[in-house]
Amino acid sequence: MIVRLAGQLLEKQPDHAVIDVHGVGYHVWLTLNCYEVLPAVGAEAALKIYHQIREDGQALFGFVDDQELDLFTHLIGISGIGAKTAIGMLSGALPAEFKRRVINGDEEALTAIRGVGPKMARRIITELRDKFEGGGAWDEAALAGAGHSMDVASRAALSLESLGYRRSEARSAVQAVLKKLPPGTAVEDVIRAALGGGKS
Repeated sequence: MIVRLAGQLLEKQPDHAVIDVHGVGYHVWLTLNCYEVLPAVGAEAALKIYHQIREDGQALFGFVDDQELDLFTHLIGISGIGAKTAIGMLSGALPAEFKRRVINGDEEALTAIRGVGPKMARRIITELRDKFEGGGAWDEAALAGAGHSMDVASRAALSLESLGYRRSEARSAVQAVLKKLPPGTAVEDVIRAALGGGKS
């Protein structure tokens, strides 16, 4: 499995490059962002590589850093998004900007990227927003130690989400108030206490 290539840049195009590594030329598909930061033809270049192996062949996809590679692997993990499609999407926005659009749930900004329609934009937001926000994972041990059930915590967080909170915000708010509330507090009181604290 190829994970990195370093050698002389033989060819450079907006969607691909050819790198000579000890006399062997490797064709690598690129995002436009990667193309723009590559050195001139003839210079030494190094790329992070995603090596795709399928029954009908193999392909190499190159990235300048782990951030872009990580975003690429997240995208191809979504049903309906192949490697070539993901490369095209990442050519439409820098990784930080792409993530910002997902976190903000900005469907309109995502659909401005070539290859992303409204349905695909919603799917990307649904599947990746929590991952990019850090997920707001529950500290189940802390909740249990304070005498609170996950059922109460989850129901309270879902209610906050219905009011416009992001999942990570809702879970953080609920966990914060449950640390101060006595065991057995009703869901309604947990929600009221969380709302009283305002959004984070």
